[in-house]
Amino acid sequence: MDSINWDDIRYCLAVITEGSVTAAAKKLDVNHATVSRRISGLESVLGAPLFDRSTSGWLVTPVGEAVIHSAEQINEQILGIQRTVQVDRQELSGKLRVTALDVCIQRILMPGLKAFSARYPDINLELIASESTFNLAGHEADIAFRTTNEPPPNVLGTKIAKFAYAIYGSKNLYQRYLTGDHEVSGITWMGDGHTVPPWMQKTFPGMQVRYRVNSLSIAYDLVAQEFGFALLPCGLGDSDASLTRIDSDYIEPGMDFWLLSHIDLRTTARIRIFRDFMLDAIQPYIPLIEGRMTSEEVFSLREKVGLV
Repeated sequence: MDSINWDDIRYCLAVITEGSVTAAAKKLDVNHATVSRRISGLESVLGAPLFDRSTSGWLVTPVGEAVIHSAEQINEQILGIQRTVQVDRQELSGKLRVTALDVCIQRILMPGLKAFSARYPDINLELIASESTFNLAGHEADIAFRTTNEPPPNVLGTKIAKFAYAIYGSKNLYQRYLTGDHEVSGITWMGDGHTVPPWMQKTFPGMQVRYRVNSLSIAYDLVAQEFGFALLPCGLGDSDASLTRIDSDYIEPGMDFWLLSHIDLRTTARIRIFRDFMLDAIQPYIPLIEGRMTSEEVFSLREKVGLV
């Protein structure tokens, strides 16, 4: 048997992790034909098919599953070597990649980020505003602030708080609703395009969904501009004095808010210092995140940190 080219294995892993040949090609920055050719070459070397091709997609064969399982273990070991090499010997300088929701950066992290930069001017922060789950193992980010009830494996995680949610609308629009204007619209997530969320079914059964979004920031802007009512994190809705909570017969259960970093980087000084620094900086916001602050307390907090 000819020797196996590790790059060909990478193409197989990309098809599995990305879900299709087209997505794998985009991830690897090559064309569709290259991915297909490299995998066919690997199958020729192994003497067995790794995928069953069909018009509906590529399905992994039993042989492919065994190969992929071993390849994933090898890939994790290679990534571990790369992470070790990438650790900057000047640990209190260099780049630090931080990912979080844009509204999380704006409403919760900003004061801490500013104070951290003043304390450690040689550490350059790269802020990645994203709702996607970044690959900490692949070093797409060093630190991730995420809402999840199941942190991924191989990460060092600290649970910060429990994100609380409530239904919000502008005070003006809610008053119109209370006085008989029942043409108020609902704002929901994209989903499958037609599902009505439980909070609308139970509290506003006749309300129409006129706006579907895939961005929390856009959902908030629509509520603030009086487009309708929406489910928002209390840390976002309560921080805007023009909005009001709306009583509902059902509220989505909260999710845990975590600070995550890959376990292999736990001894890297700048990551450890940033993690501890930001955990302290976020402490005053925990009652806001958990929906336990009055509007006066919210205003006082934002005024204190210079966000008013």
